[in-house]
Amino acid sequence: MSNIDSDPWFSRGQTLGVSSTSDGTHIVGTPKWFVDVHPRTGVVNSNAPVKCIAMRNTSGGAILPGAAVKAKASALLSEVDGSAGVNDMVVGIADEYLPAAGVANNDIFWVVVEGPTTATTAATFAAADLISFTGGAAVAAVANKTAGIALAATASGKVRVLVGLAGRSARVSSP
Repeated sequence: MSNIDSDPWFSRGQTLGVSSTSDGTHIVGTPKWFVDVHPRTGVVNSNAPVKCIAMRNTSGGAILPGAAVKAKASALLSEVDGSAGVNDMVVGIADEYLPAAGVANNDIFWVVVEGPTTATTAATFAAADLISFTGGAAVAAVANKTAGIALAATASGKVRVLVGLAGRSARVSSP
């Protein structure tokens, strides 16, 4: 069975619960679509599709919910090695529903790569503001480094953000 056809069977807000890099190797890199609904309360956020990829945390420490993360250079499609800075390629946002302590080193978790999610922020945003990330947190857009679009104003150090779609218009070519 290929990864495309397999389902990791863990929900957003959970991790695979492994601590060894030899565990879960068949899961890393697996994509899965979820609906933008809180997995524990059932509260509907937007009901839009959210694409996630199961990735292993190899940062050496915990990755917190809502942090912008970067892929490990030697494992771009399967491992996250820390929070993304403004000069890093943001691979996605750590699952906003993870426990407050985050995901432990070597465990596997969901990274939101496309769709709406909640990100940690170090700035204040209004809806439709462009966003970049540094130190894993949303900051004002840096030229040519837009990683998302604010869906609503900042609240309690968090911002709802649309990721994975901001650069699409730049990639569409005219006939």
